[in-house]
Order: sequence, then C-alpha cells, then structure tokens
Amino acid sequence: HIHKKCRELWWQGLPSCVRGKVWKLAIGNDLNITPQLYTIMVQRSVEKLVSLSECGSMASQEDMTSDCGDQEATIDLIRLDVSRTFPNLCIFQKGGPYHDPLHNILGAYACYRPDVGYVQGMSFLAATLLLNMDETDAFIAFSNLLNRPAHMAFFRVDQPVMCAYYNAFEELLAINLPHLAEHLRNIEVTPDLYILDWLLTVFSRPLPIDAAVRIWDVYLRDGEEFLLRAAIGILKLYETVLTNQECTATAAQFLTRLPEDLGADALFRAIASVRTSAHKRTFTQILQAHMDAAASHSV
Repeated sequence: HIHKKCRELWWQGLPSCVRGKVWKLAIGNDLNITPQLYTIMVQRSVEKLVSLSECGSMASQEDMTSDCGDQEATIDLIRLDVSRTFPNLCIFQKGGPYHDPLHNILGAYACYRPDVGYVQGMSFLAATLLLNMDETDAFIAFSNLLNRPAHMAFFRVDQPVMCAYYNAFEELLAINLPHLAEHLRNIEVTPDLYILDWLLTVFSRPLPIDAAVRIWDVYLRDGEEFLLRAAIGILKLYETVLTNQECTATAAQFLTRLPEDLGADALFRAIASVRTSAHKRTFTQILQAHMDAAASHSV
C-alpha cells in the first residue's frame, strides 16, 4: 500500500528525474528479457534488413517470396511511423538523436515477437519510454507493456476483447456523462472511432506529451482502469464542445486531433471526478461482464 501523501504526489506527476526509474519498476520484467537478448534481436533485425536488400537486388518484385515481402512491408511501416513520431520534437526523425534507438527497438520487437510483428501505434509507446529511460531498458519495458492483456488484445486485433472494452467504456461514459453519451450515440460517434488510438498509444499520440506522461504515471500505478477514466476525463473536459457537434465526421476528427493547448492540470481535475464503479460493481466486474457477453456472442 502506497502512503497517502505519496499517492497524492504521484497524481500530480512524477518528477522527470525519477519518472523512468519508477516506470521501469512499475512495468517490471516478467518476461525476463536480458540486455543480451535485446542485442541479439537488434542484430537479427539488422541482418534481415541486409538480406532484404540482397533479396531485392537478386530478384524482381514478382519473384520475391511472400515472407520476404512481409518483412519488407514491416520495415517500410516502421520507417514511416518513426518519421511521424512526435514530429514537433524533431528528435525521432532521420538524423535526430533518437531515430536509430527507436528504429532498433521496433525492429527488435518484430523479431522477438514475429507473431505480433509491428503494428501502427507501437512507435509512440516505444518513443515515450525512450524519452524517459535508456534504449535497452526501454525495449524491456516496451515488450513487457505490450504483453499486458489489454495491449496484446488491441495490437492483435482480438475483436471480442476489444468490443468488451468499448462496451465497458460506453457503460462508464453513460454513468459519468449521460447527456454526452446519448448525444454521441445519436450522432453515431462510437468508441472505435477514437478510443482505439487513445488506448493503443496510451494517449501519447493524441495528447501533448506533458499531459500524456502524467497519464502514464497513474496508469502504471493503477492499471488499465485508469485508461478508461482518463478517456472519460477528456470527454468531460470537452463536453460542451462535443455536445454542440452535430456531424459524425467533425466530432470524430476533433477526438482524434485534440487541441494542442490541452492542459494537464485541467485534464486531471476532470479525471478526478470520474467514477469507474457503479451499482456496487467494481470496474473489474463491469469489464468481466462485457468480456463474458462478448465471448458468448463470438461462439
């Protein structure tokens, strides 16, 4: 049990000098990944890159094996996403100090978990970790974070589990912001239009970085329940703006490109009033009920 004062300080945001250390401890290393394993995976990733260039020079596009083509597509996607990660910071783009480390982590993970590969959105998770810890620690934290059930379900597009999260979110939204929940239903703005990106990147893509890292702080303390709390907090912050939207596309675009002046303190005041339990049911029970319902529908 964390001391009450410590919890209050944690809520206000971890000091940047200790943030990486705390995150590393909070995420843990249940996968027992060693620095040596990371080095091997980076090397394997580089070797694939070399063999692909040889493969491309020796064969025409038509002759290329499907495995070779899949690997090339993965590398191209990583390159593209790295170039689009936190563009305002100008440190992850080619020539920037974090370009190669970010590329290494994503390439190594695709080799470490070929069954998962690289999925768009991963670059923002890895980049956020890289901003707060060294490359090897960032890979270890990244791999363990992705191994959490919610992240793995979303990155592997496990539809029944994803639907359970969407439905749990809608139930909690209706409890906290009933008028907004009804309005969003009426204009057909469903959670999959915006919350997928929020959860995949743990808010790193849609929010200013100073607000996003504060969400990471509490998420790594309180678990996935806080991600849904934070999502409802964002909707609460912009309730007036959203209730005035009558167009599905405009409202969805607003939620995928949140205002750049979104303040972390204002957001956390909104999050503080969000409830994630109802009718004597905890968040875990609410989510499990939707998991069970989704599983029965998929049978």
